[in-house]
Amino acid sequence: MTYSVPEFSSLKIAVIGGGLGGLAAALALRRAGHRVKVYERRDFNVEVGASISCAANGTQWLHEWGVDVESGRPVILMKLVMREWETSKILNQYDLSGYEAEWGNVYNMFHRQDMHKMLLDSCTSEQGMGEPVEVVVDHICETVDPENGIVTFRDGQTVHADLIIGSDGIRSVIRSQIGVVADVKSAPQTCYRCNVKKDVLSELGLEWAADPAIQFWGGMPHPERSQYYKIVMSPCAGGDIVSFYCFMPTELTSHTQEGFVFKEVPVSDILAGAFDSTLSPDVKSLLENSVERKPWRLYVHQPYSHWYKGRACILGDAAHPMMPHQSQGACMAIEDAAALGLVFSRKYGFTKDVEAGLAMYQAIRKPRATRVQQSSTRALENLNERIGFSSLTAHDAAIAAAAGKLTVNEMK
Repeated sequence: MTYSVPEFSSLKIAVIGGGLGGLAAALALRRAGHRVKVYERRDFNVEVGASISCAANGTQWLHEWGVDVESGRPVILMKLVMREWETSKILNQYDLSGYEAEWGNVYNMFHRQDMHKMLLDSCTSEQGMGEPVEVVVDHICETVDPENGIVTFRDGQTVHADLIIGSDGIRSVIRSQIGVVADVKSAPQTCYRCNVKKDVLSELGLEWAADPAIQFWGGMPHPERSQYYKIVMSPCAGGDIVSFYCFMPTELTSHTQEGFVFKEVPVSDILAGAFDSTLSPDVKSLLENSVERKPWRLYVHQPYSHWYKGRACILGDAAHPMMPHQSQGACMAIEDAAALGLVFSRKYGFTKDVEAGLAMYQAIRKPRATRVQQSSTRALENLNERIGFSSLTAHDAAIAAAAGKLTVNEMK
């Protein structure tokens, strides 16, 4: 019996949006033998400096694509720590020292700029499998014709492509162009992101803050504060930066905008309410000495009806925007990219039927990404839904799985 290899055609692919998900998709499809061009609406020098979680389910694809992971200056995560709000006393922790041995890859924490540059370098390098990706900036997508594979930009330029990938974030133009109607509401919780530099930790005598751990304060109902008060802290940039995500009730915040290009907010915007009056003095001191303080409004999106139409599809935040409470947003975008690379690889015949390939992509990815999206919303209300804390022991893991909670085992 002979096996016939499916006929393969190298596709011309337009990726709209050059963030982490867009670059991951470009790289996966470059490795699969396609000609890829990425169109970004702004320059890359406005990337926000926050920490990005990349668990084993994301890290494995970076290695599969030949990414120089060390160039991204990751910190390898070793534990999750839950601390008392007022004193910083450790209340609970989830040990990750055996994580690599169990799941085959480490859990990396990247600084966003470092991760972005790492992926961009891999996409555009002359080294490695596939034709280097072409990247252009200052191209704002206005409309897409998904049936005929045409992208029109604000300056009137048009591009024809065999496959169009919308990686243009939660306000995706591509999503609306393929007929998705978003059901979205402002979240009852909002966030400020900020960073503390390593030398500041030494000056304050708070070197413990640089431990290779994600550390949590709050996130549980309390007589003096709601569950919407939470701080998540993690080291990144090779340990040179400690990144903070400071969550609080939306109605107590003063900002009405967020994004990559808005001005830094004063520390007083962060140190409001319970952050100022009851928070551990050590953590408060760290926040007072923070830099790069940016607001980040949060929204709850219900799962979308579909992810593709004709020759166009969406991925990452354009397809399944989620609350940040499972630290899986980047990994889900990487998994989306990996699925596209596999679907349109030489192993299958989908390069001859792009729409059928996109139907397969949706069938593979939508159920899993939707599950993570919904569990991230549940973790907004209950920190014990958080991967890790939902399964501190093997017994707890079995109970958590039976209750439908997301577990480390499921997300490997």
